[in-house]
Amino acid sequence: MIKLTIDKAANSKGVSSQKELKELVLEKTGVELRSATISDLYRNNKNQINREHLFVIMEALEITDFNEVLTIKRR
Repeated sequence: MIKLTIDKAANSKGVSSQKELKELVLEKTGVELRSATISDLYRNNKNQINREHLFVIMEALEITDFNEVLTIKRR
C-alpha cells in the first residue's frame, strides 16, 4: 500500500498545519486548493491522488523527491 506522508514533509519544512500548507501553496504557486483537498491529502484519506494537486504541494514545499511525500507500507 502507498501512504502519503505530506504531513511529515510539511512539518520538516516548518509548515505545522493544513491551513499553513494551503496558504503556502497559494503564495508559492498561485493555485488555490480546496481546504478539503488539502485535508484529505494531509491526513492520507485518498485512494486516488490527483497528480496536479500533489505537484503543486511538492512545488510549494520545494520537494523534488517523491520519497519525501510517498512511502510504501507493507501489509
